[in-house]
Amino acid sequence: MTVTNNRKKDFGNKREQILLAAVEMFLEKDFYQVTITEIAERAEVGKGTVYEYFSSKEGLFKESFSYCADSYLQSFSKHLFETTSVKQTLQDIVNTHLELLKDNRNKLHLLFNERPLSFQELQAWVIDRRQELLEGITNLFRKGIDAKEIRSDIDIEMAGRLFLALNCVVMGGMVVLDNIDLEEEQLSKLLDIFWNGIGNLQVRGDRFPVSAE
Repeated sequence: MTVTNNRKKDFGNKREQILLAAVEMFLEKDFYQVTITEIAERAEVGKGTVYEYFSSKEGLFKESFSYCADSYLQSFSKHLFETTSVKQTLQDIVNTHLELLKDNRNKLHLLFNERPLSFQELQAWVIDRRQELLEGITNLFRKGIDAKEIRSDIDIEMAGRLFLALNCVVMGGMVVLDNIDLEEEQLSKLLDIFWNGIGNLQVRGDRFPVSAE
């Protein structure tokens, strides 16, 4: 697939042409196999033009990763300040996230392999963005506790991490890595497991023992 004239028009400028071409190239090959010349050819610009916008291949890779990651993370954050119930907000998040995964399956594959993690700066960037998301989700769960939608005795940080895992690891892995067309019924089952748990309703009061330190 090449960067077509329509895509150039959609994204508007040479920098984004180069960025999109780089995303495609880094998806097709390992970082060390991709050359600036190939990226320039894919973007239909001169090699010198690439260097006008990006100082190195490493810098271009980081920008490509950030471009994909920002789109991915926005699917969470835009719903965190909704005035709907917490349960409905969670539903909106996973629905929007699923659409994003399906519509951008190829681009987001860059986030689900191990290549980006070879850059220490990207690891730090991912950790920071993940922490921002986790804080937003835990604030949402506090709202749910205040509204008596959520049990007051849950560990909201652990619940937030589980919800992130549902979206990133479970849904992301199924759609992007396993190439599964996740359907609405399956999504409802995932949410039901998260919201209601896996314990038998009749014995839900039973708790796992917590060892004293």
